[in-house]
Amino acid sequence: RDFNVLLINNGVNAHILYVSDVQALTGYRYCDICKLQAFKTSNPNINRDMKRYMEKCKKNNGKIVKKVILEKFARPFVPHILNNITYRYLFVNDRESEFKPTEYYITYDIETFEKYIQQNYGENSTVISYLIPYCIASTVKNKSGIHSFCYDIRQADFLDQWLDQVFEEAKQIKKDNKYDDESIPQHFEVPVIGFNSAKFDVSLVFKNLKSKNWRIVKHVGSGTVAKQIIVRHKDTHIQLRFVDALIYCTKMTLKKFVRDIGGGTMTKGRFPYEYININNYATELDKSEPFPRDAFDNKLKNKSISEAKYQDYLVEAAKFTTRWDQARSYNIQDTRIMIEPIHNLIKMMLKYKIDMLAMFSMSQCANAIKYSSAYDDFKMNGDYNIEDTDKPINITMPYWTAKVDSYIEQDQKKNRDSSKNVTIDDYEYFKELFEKQRCYICNCKFTWKNRPTLDRINNELGHSKDNVLPCYLYCNKKDITGGLSNVLHRYNVAGETRINHLEYMDKKVNCRQPTCSISGL
Repeated sequence: RDFNVLLINNGVNAHILYVSDVQALTGYRYCDICKLQAFKTSNPNINRDMKRYMEKCKKNNGKIVKKVILEKFARPFVPHILNNITYRYLFVNDRESEFKPTEYYITYDIETFEKYIQQNYGENSTVISYLIPYCIASTVKNKSGIHSFCYDIRQADFLDQWLDQVFEEAKQIKKDNKYDDESIPQHFEVPVIGFNSAKFDVSLVFKNLKSKNWRIVKHVGSGTVAKQIIVRHKDTHIQLRFVDALIYCTKMTLKKFVRDIGGGTMTKGRFPYEYININNYATELDKSEPFPRDAFDNKLKNKSISEAKYQDYLVEAAKFTTRWDQARSYNIQDTRIMIEPIHNLIKMMLKYKIDMLAMFSMSQCANAIKYSSAYDDFKMNGDYNIEDTDKPINITMPYWTAKVDSYIEQDQKKNRDSSKNVTIDDYEYFKELFEKQRCYICNCKFTWKNRPTLDRINNELGHSKDNVLPCYLYCNKKDITGGLSNVLHRYNVAGETRINHLEYMDKKVNCRQPTCSISGL
């Protein structure tokens, strides 16, 4: 039989719990037929709503039947505009030139060593080791420049200390990413970017992302792969957005990421990460001499470091007092070398008016680029309407009287002052206005199909003569720009759109419509 379970995963341990009462746990009742549709138990009409739904569900044999309800007018698909509240605002206000990307952020990287446990789980499963973080570093890019910081296992609660400083640094980054004009809407999450962190780094700090000072407000992904985590500070309300740099490019190593996208101006350092483990780190990292050559042997790939590369390492190692200094420096370097490739990706996306760090994935960026290119020469205030051949409207006194009464009723219902509203005496003025002017939103002429109405400029005031603009009824209701709908989208209207049926006869293409003929083939 079917039963319900609850999976709890804190990044280290996972537990599966049997759920005996789903309704008590979730606060929802589920449809007994499809088991998918949920109803809030706090809804006073839950019995009525469930009964109606289950009657439909029974007819569909428990399958959810989706209905497509088309808009009266086709809306454009413009993800680069509609998915970014900042660009959307600047675009509709003819201020595109002010658009800027999220260009300040924090990178991070965690170094780990293995703890061997060799534990058996059942007959066929054995856990050989697990990873323990011993060093974490970050590089901050803000308006004043680039700087880095690092914490390691020798410091108490070093991961929490690192998070404390990240939140502190995020205050300045949030300010630097803001527009000077505070009326411009934007998202204020501060990006914290790792490399291949979705699988590794985030899982290592996951339990530290929940504390008395901050909490996770959004988690996208699974228990093992976190595509995005947003953490909010409880006092400052600063929000950190943990993402993986690999969501913006194809899968590659950090070395290739720096070389191919960053231009190769910086390189990854050499450090014998495999040589350090839980048993020897305390003694080995306290030493002052360089690591021996065999410490760089890669047992997994069965490779050894060349003599030339080892000599290069010795030159670098001479700059440090202890091996701890080397470890911290190379950890910082791994975060520093991410800056150039990320910066180049941001610049590349900006050419298409796309804020990369506001996007969720490489595919989302690619999709936005495609439609951004299609709308490259689109102008917000351009006239893209096809001239309507419908009969122009000539409003009558009864029509105007009904509109006046309707406006008074609307304003009184909303407790707006209607004493200065338009009156029947304004008939001649608005009759001429509707004949000569167009809808101020979509720029369409008023016809008996596109009937006119009055849209208030200040929604706090009533329908007074100085507070209204002529508006097409549909635009007034939907609050959309009708002019956009004809830019890329073509549609057929039943009974109105002429469709030509072609046939090939006697080396000639004929059209069944009497006025259409193509010859000369």
